[in-house]
Amino acid sequence: MRKKPNLKKIEKRKFRNKEKKTDRIHYPLLIFSMIFFIVNYMFFEDVTLGHDRRYVMYIFCLPLIIGLVFFGIYRREFLIKTYLSFKETYAKIYVVGFYLLQGIVVSYLSFGQLANVMWSYLNKKEAEKNKIEIVSCNVGGFYTKKNPHVFFKFKNRTEVLKVNSETNRKNYNRNPKDYQLEITMQKGIWNYYIVKHWELKNIR
Repeated sequence: MRKKPNLKKIEKRKFRNKEKKTDRIHYPLLIFSMIFFIVNYMFFEDVTLGHDRRYVMYIFCLPLIIGLVFFGIYRREFLIKTYLSFKETYAKIYVVGFYLLQGIVVSYLSFGQLANVMWSYLNKKEAEKNKIEIVSCNVGGFYTKKNPHVFFKFKNRTEVLKVNSETNRKNYNRNPKDYQLEITMQKGIWNYYIVKHWELKNIR
């Protein structure tokens, strides 16, 4: 007589098949989110100056927490089964850490990115209502290595503006004390400003 298939093995097989189908849906969405993030950051995101705790709380932390809770509930069956499949304590700690980190990344690429795009849109609309301001800031220094930029103080906080390769070559032989940044900007939401234009001016 044939032995009846082990119920646990059948359940495991069903679970694996279910996960494979789920992965086929998730991976394209993840790739799309990553591409959208890169394209938005490279070509569409405004250059801004300023800082406000409300941005950190409501646009960064809150969507991240909501995303973690959402994906935790959505994937609870998979997470619980994966956690219980390990007996060693160190393995369980690794599983928790690994999927927590994965959850943070996925939450940022989905909920975090959505919140940031919405905020950027509202910030731009608010800035368009306000007058154009021109401010001059003393240059604090030039960073000429990887990701070159110029840094300066604005409203008692250190800010940076990226420079292109041509400007970076010139900055090699420049003394920061001889230059000021003239920045054209418009005030947006909270304490953030959208940079419309900027240039280095020799003050010596």
